[in-house]
Amino acid sequence: MKLTVSAFVLLICTVALLSTTEVRPVRPQICCNCPYMHSAPAIPANKILSLRFIPAGAYCKREAIIAKMKKREMCLDPSKDWVISLKEEINKRNIKSQQ
Repeated sequence: MKLTVSAFVLLICTVALLSTTEVRPVRPQICCNCPYMHSAPAIPANKILSLRFIPAGAYCKREAIIAKMKKREMCLDPSKDWVISLKEEINKRNIKSQQ
């Protein structure tokens, strides 16, 4: 009898402890990935290893293009002509490497 009462009290204490544990929701990103956009001078395509595209969304009203180079990453201004042609050239390079 004492064992069932002890088990019941332990169960109640466990439930009470778990119900007071605070669960924090994961906060979404609230700022843009690229606070600064590189617009000039143009970066040659052979210096860029890959491009990552992040579409505009609720927290950032502009598209982000992040260029990965050998030693660092840099955000590129998607409205510049050289970035648009660079995007096309990198896409062509990726298509050729997949074939």
